[in-house]
Amino acid sequence: MSQNPLPPPAPDIRYRSILSMIREHATRAPDQECLIAIDQDLSLTWRQLYRLTNKLSAWLHARSIGANDRVLVLTDNSLENLILYYGVQRHGATFCTVNVDINANHMREIIERLNPHVVLWHDALDTGDLPQTTPGDWVPFGAADPDGAAARDGGLFEALNALDGDAEPAEVSAEDDAAVICFTSGTTDRPKGVIHSFGNYNYIGAQTAYLWGLEPSDRVLEYRSFSWSSSHQIVLQPLLFGGGCVVFAPKFSFSRLFAWIRDYRITKAIGIPAVVNMLLDRDADAGLDEDVAAMQTLEFMSCSTAPLMEEQHHRFESTYGIKLIQHYGMSEGGTVAGNHHLARRIGSVGMPGIGQDLKIIDEDGKALPQGAEGEIEIGGPQNATAYLNPDGGIEPVRGKRLKTGDLGMLDTDGYLRITGRAKELIIRGGVNIAPLEIDNVVMKHPDAMEVCTVGVPDRIYGEKIVCYVVPRAGKALSAEDIAAHCAGHLPDFKQPTETIVARTIARNARGKVDRNAMKETWMNDHQEDRP
Repeated sequence: MSQNPLPPPAPDIRYRSILSMIREHATRAPDQECLIAIDQDLSLTWRQLYRLTNKLSAWLHARSIGANDRVLVLTDNSLENLILYYGVQRHGATFCTVNVDINANHMREIIERLNPHVVLWHDALDTGDLPQTTPGDWVPFGAADPDGAAARDGGLFEALNALDGDAEPAEVSAEDDAAVICFTSGTTDRPKGVIHSFGNYNYIGAQTAYLWGLEPSDRVLEYRSFSWSSSHQIVLQPLLFGGGCVVFAPKFSFSRLFAWIRDYRITKAIGIPAVVNMLLDRDADAGLDEDVAAMQTLEFMSCSTAPLMEEQHHRFESTYGIKLIQHYGMSEGGTVAGNHHLARRIGSVGMPGIGQDLKIIDEDGKALPQGAEGEIEIGGPQNATAYLNPDGGIEPVRGKRLKTGDLGMLDTDGYLRITGRAKELIIRGGVNIAPLEIDNVVMKHPDAMEVCTVGVPDRIYGEKIVCYVVPRAGKALSAEDIAAHCAGHLPDFKQPTETIVARTIARNARGKVDRNAMKETWMNDHQEDRP
C-alpha cells in the first residue's frame, strides 16, 4: 500500500449544468445502469433517468416553478427520491431535503422555514396534519416505473406518464442560483439550512470525481441517508461527472455488507469510522476469509466525518487487503481536504480541496506556519452561498471565510492532519449532533433544573451521548424519566445513550456550562469503559 507524496494535478473545473451531464451519459451509454435500489429490486439506466427528469421538468414548467423556487421532497432512500433529486436540479429549481425520521414538530418548523412552493411526499410517509398546517402545494407520489409509463399512484408519477420524455424542456437556472438546501447540526439547538448554488455543487462533485478517479465502469455503494449533505457531495453529484452507477440501500446493514459488495460488484464503497470499527471488531473465525474474498472487487473504501487513528487504518488494510481513503468536509464547505486514491498519506485527511484556500489560524485569526496547530479555516468556490436562518432570513456566506471548528496542522507536503475539535458537536456514527439541542429538550422536563450533554468515546460509533441532569429541589428525577421524555421529542439517533443524575454541573469563569469539564468527569469515572 504505497503512500505517494503528491497527487496528480487537479483538473481545471468549469461549470456544467445537470442537464448537460445527464444528456451526455444518456447519449454515450443509454442502457448502462446509473442507479440501483437494492431493497426495491429496481434500477434505472441513463436513458431512463434522462427521460424521467425531462418529464419532471415539463411538469414543473407547467406549474410555473422557476429558478430559486423551492421544491421539498419528503421520503426515505428510494429510487423515487433520486429521480426527484436529479429532476428538480435538472429543471433548475431548488431541491430541499429534510430527514423524515425527525419528529413532527421539528419537521413542521423546518417546512415553515423553507416555505416551499411544492412539497412532493411519498404516500407511505405518515405526515399527520403537516399538509394542512405548513406551506406549499402538497403532491403525493408512490412507486415510480423506470420507463415512466406504468405508474399508478394517483399522484406525481402517474401525472408524468402522459408527458413526453424525449422533449427537452429548457433549464430555468444559472450557475449562481440555488441548487440544494439541506440542514446541518450546528452549535445551536435549531439547525441552520445550508444553501448551495449550482456552481459550488459543481465544484464539489468534480472534487470527489478527481480524488476517486471515478469512471463509467465504477459502482459506488451508498447507504447513508439522502437527507445528509455528505451523501450529495461525496456520491450523488460525483456520479454526474464519473458516469458510473450508484448502488444504494435504505440504511446500513453490517450483516448484508459483504453480500452487497459481492453481488453488485462494487468498486468503491462509502465508509465512516463506525463502519470501519465494526469491520475491525468482528470475530476473525466467523467467516473472515470468505468476507475478505467478497471485498476484492473494491478498489478502496472511503472514510470521512472523523479521522481514524493510524493504527486503525493500518490494521484495516492488513486485514482486508484494500485501501482506505480518508477525506474531510463540512456541509457548508464541501471537501475541505482529501486523499487522492493514488496519493495518500495515512494519518492525514489529505490535501486541501480544489479551490480551497485553507489556512491554520490562531485565536486572533492570524495564519500560522506549516507544522503549527490551530483552527482550520477555509474559503473558496466550494463553499455554500448562504445560510437559511431559523427566522427564514438569508445570511450570505459567499465571499466569507468559514471557521470549521476543528483543530489541525499542515505538514511540509501540505497534507492536513486533524488534531482535535474546538467546537462542541458530537459525532456519532458519522452524524453531527448539537448538544444544545438535547439540552433544550431535556430542560423542558418539569423536574429538570440544569443539564449538560457531552460526547464521550465509543469504540464502535466514535462517540456516544451522555446527558448530565440536575433535578429540581425535592424532585426524584431518574434516568428512566429522562429517557422516556427524550423518546417523545428526539429522533432515535439523538437520544442520550446514558443519562446521569448529578448534584452539580461544572461551569467556567464566565458562568457558562463547561462541557469539557463534564466530559473529563465522565472520563475519570469510566476509566475501564474507555476504548
